[in-house]
Amino acid sequence: MKLSELEARFVRIVEGGFRDVDSIAEAQGVSFLCPGCFVKNNGTIGTHAIICWSRSRGVPDSQVPGPGRWSLNGTGLADLTLLGDGGNNSVKTPCAHFYVTNGETVPA
Repeated sequence: MKLSELEARFVRIVEGGFRDVDSIAEAQGVSFLCPGCFVKNNGTIGTHAIICWSRSRGVPDSQVPGPGRWSLNGTGLADLTLLGDGGNNSVKTPCAHFYVTNGETVPA
């Protein structure tokens, strides 16, 4: 499933939370809807968001959610690939396990 279908956006930490940013160059992470819940719920209603932070972009391990950290690779959302800062490239939540490769979520 393409990240664009999952309402993906780049984010950056600010005091009290995070804010959307326009480019991968500014981003410290990426937020998007859970692909597992999106399919199960047949859309956005009842579907939670996921945030994948990047340690290599200055996000401390204490920042939630955690513990996973990924590097953001690509030029934007259309070709974004997440590579694990700790070696594991997959994203795993209680309801989905997948990779983000070339702007799409791919089941693990």
